[in-house]
Amino acid sequence: MARRYSASRYGKIVELRLRLNVEPRHGLLSLIDMDAWLRTDLSGIVVDHDCYMKPKFANRMRFSFAHELGHYFLHRDMYSRLPFSTPEEWIDFMINSPENEYESFEWQANEFAGRFLVPRKILETKIEEVCKIIKDKDLISYLAKDPDAVLSRVSPRLREIFGVSEEVIQRRVQRENLWPPKF
Repeated sequence: MARRYSASRYGKIVELRLRLNVEPRHGLLSLIDMDAWLRTDLSGIVVDHDCYMKPKFANRMRFSFAHELGHYFLHRDMYSRLPFSTPEEWIDFMINSPENEYESFEWQANEFAGRFLVPRKILETKIEEVCKIIKDKDLISYLAKDPDAVLSRVSPRLREIFGVSEEVIQRRVQRENLWPPKF
């Protein structure tokens, strides 16, 4: 049975466990094309109100919280020196940062979020379960012919297990070299 994930549930974990404020703000997504950002004083995470409150965005917000926690844990020293406190200043910071530095900064936070939400050991176990089904249903030839197509068919099930998007699942199995599986 798939778990139900709620963005507000993870917001409460961030607030109660880490003592970070979760600050829903109307229009954040439309203003800066982001659904969350970590305050530079490390006091909290500002989130788009609609994304945070609507269950259909729960997986997206869950990843966003984990991404911002990546900045919180990985970039703590640097983050507190960043020159912004408003969404507009954040946009200016992104535009004026050297592209490779900004991309690395964001890649690290994404990687943290993916590993945090989809731990390798559990993912390996779930991939093994998928492989057993592929083998039992005699579908190995389909896997050999088009492993990406098979992955796109199993990603929705894995997405439900971990409460993330299919894209996160696909990136994790590829980054961990778990796909295509070896028989």
